[in-house]
Amino acid sequence: MSGFSIFNRLDLILKRMIQRNLSGFWMNALTFSGIIALYSFICQIALPSSINSVFASFMFKISLIISLFFIFSYIVWKIISRRMAFTLEKNFEKFSLSDFALILIPMTPIAQYILSNQESLTALNSLIIFLLFAISIAVLGIIIPVLLSRIASKQLIITASLGFLSTLMLMAYVSASRGWDRKGDIGIQLLVMLILLIVLSLRKLIPSKITVLAVVAFFAANTVSGVLSKKPSEETGEANTKFQVSSLLQNKEIKRKNDVLLIIFESYADFETLEYYGYDNTDQINFLKDSGFNVYKGIYSLGAPTEQSLSKLFNIDREVYRHKRYLAGGGAVQALFRKNGYKTYSVYHSSWYLRGLPLSQIESDYCFPLPQGVMDSKVLVKAVLMGEFTDTVSFEDVKYESFLEEKNKAIGRNSGNPVMLYSHSCYPGHGPSGQGLTEEDQSKEREGYLGRINNANEEMRLNVEEILKKNPDAIVIFAGDHGPFMTKTGYGLSRGRGNYKASDLDRYDIQDRFGMFLAIRWPEKTADQYDIKIFQDVFPAVLSYLYDDKSIFDALRLKRITKDNHRTLGVYVEDGIIHGGKDDGQKLYILE
Repeated sequence: MSGFSIFNRLDLILKRMIQRNLSGFWMNALTFSGIIALYSFICQIALPSSINSVFASFMFKISLIISLFFIFSYIVWKIISRRMAFTLEKNFEKFSLSDFALILIPMTPIAQYILSNQESLTALNSLIIFLLFAISIAVLGIIIPVLLSRIASKQLIITASLGFLSTLMLMAYVSASRGWDRKGDIGIQLLVMLILLIVLSLRKLIPSKITVLAVVAFFAANTVSGVLSKKPSEETGEANTKFQVSSLLQNKEIKRKNDVLLIIFESYADFETLEYYGYDNTDQINFLKDSGFNVYKGIYSLGAPTEQSLSKLFNIDREVYRHKRYLAGGGAVQALFRKNGYKTYSVYHSSWYLRGLPLSQIESDYCFPLPQGVMDSKVLVKAVLMGEFTDTVSFEDVKYESFLEEKNKAIGRNSGNPVMLYSHSCYPGHGPSGQGLTEEDQSKEREGYLGRINNANEEMRLNVEEILKKNPDAIVIFAGDHGPFMTKTGYGLSRGRGNYKASDLDRYDIQDRFGMFLAIRWPEKTADQYDIKIFQDVFPAVLSYLYDDKSIFDALRLKRITKDNHRTLGVYVEDGIIHGGKDDGQKLYILE
């Protein structure tokens, strides 16, 4: 009897479902998942490979499967209920002020991004970026849902649209706080989107005027806090006189005014490190020696990565805090050269080196690429759309051929003034920043890195040819700026990825962070007399030569103790000796 009773109840429920018109339910469900599928499909096609494109690709697959399920269920219901005809039973729902107020939710992080980059954006560019996103979100999040309100609930479609769009707009902030690079954590991303969908859905329970007031207050509070929390720009110019090199040499004049060409190859590793990776760089070393270069062994930088390393180099100061202005001609070393009649040139493979700097902090006499607000605007828009403020975004705005052309011009520039050039190449590059790499990625990343060593070597040979032809009396410094971050989990090591301890690190892990390549061509062979052991010894040696005063090298050289040791979990190097880790008390390099 109980079984019969259950079947009767099921039959009764089925008959009631057949009698009810569920077209509205199915169309709402289908449109909710369908609009997310449509927008995620567009994003995965339109956006370059990035955190947002990967998330959009995942959302497309999920929402497409859900949409197909609803379509199938809708068809089955039509057949069972014998309601085969399809009619639009709704009228268009009207636009309302409360609808447009909702765009302030995804616009809140946009306003924060704009405020955080005011030093590199003009007021006009800031307004254009804000309006660009506001109009786009209004069209995708409000206007299109209203146009679809004939077939489904406007409120439901707006919730789906703005929930997805808000997730994308917020992703750059989330990825920066989580240290993501190229790919995010799907679980966290879905949680963010779910929270946004719930928040947007709650407006159904709240009067529209209160909803508008709450959204506007939320946007205003975040914007005001962004303005109030913004730190004033640091002063430049006279600030670089506080460094020892400025005070020590302020009353002296350079006697030899040779051009100084500092040519950096991003993350170019030492011979021993490359050999550990399985790459024999002997041919390149021999080529440089035959061209008059002294190739130094066992060199390491006091800091890593780029900003930390070069800030210490350009100020000859171990304690200086990293800042891009030092890479843009604002260091004590560049100021000293300008004071002695030099023209300072900066030639970068990317505008990343100028990113976030106001024009007042770009002190090089000549820069390539030229700093332009519109360029920073494009990069900011691209970063928001990609969902990440990383090197992936910044390193794609300059053509490599244009960089090489400008670099060659600077190397052979026939100027009435001596030249101090700082050039930075993209080759060979380093492992992924942020969370670094997985151990499964190591072989692939390392293979790519070694392939790019070939590119760096070719570029270096072209530079040598140009130098010997047009500027043979220059002091030429070829160097990496730090290691390639290719062992263990790369940049992820200091973020806890892989759960490594200091005791797990060996000399090659330390070389991989602080070790680097260095070769110098002096105008005279007798000039190669300085005990250069670290990257930051370079300018003490160069200045000692130019001032023709051997005492300057010893007066300026720094303690040879690595500074940014969180990169190696506290293991550090002092005078070439490792302190901590597996090789505690041993030499950093064993092939010296």
